[in-house]
Amino acid sequence: MSLIKKIEGAETKDQLETLGKELFGVDVDKRKGVETIRAELLELAEAQENDTTGEIDPEAHAAAQVAQAEQQTAKGGDEGEAESGYKGRMLKHRKTGRLFPWTAQLAKKRDMQEV
Repeated sequence: MSLIKKIEGAETKDQLETLGKELFGVDVDKRKGVETIRAELLELAEAQENDTTGEIDPEAHAAAQVAQAEQQTAKGGDEGEAESGYKGRMLKHRKTGRLFPWTAQLAKKRDMQEV
């Protein structure tokens, strides 16, 4: 069963909290609503599924992403930019180390740090 299906199948905050700890190592704020918690976990699951580094450790993951970006740049200017996608401001999740494109909404989250 995929991560997204597991998260969508969870019905209570307790189930979502368990999934958050097991799958991503994050603490879930149970003061939020079930749908809000589900949306945050789905965001993490989608980022993990789209990840091409294969690293689980946050520090190793960040280093692998930097190495991939450097390889793309070394391959050749415009071509590398088209393949790797976003080259602007980035945000890093403090607990998981995942990198996301900067958005005002993500920047407001306390677990996100601009890099």
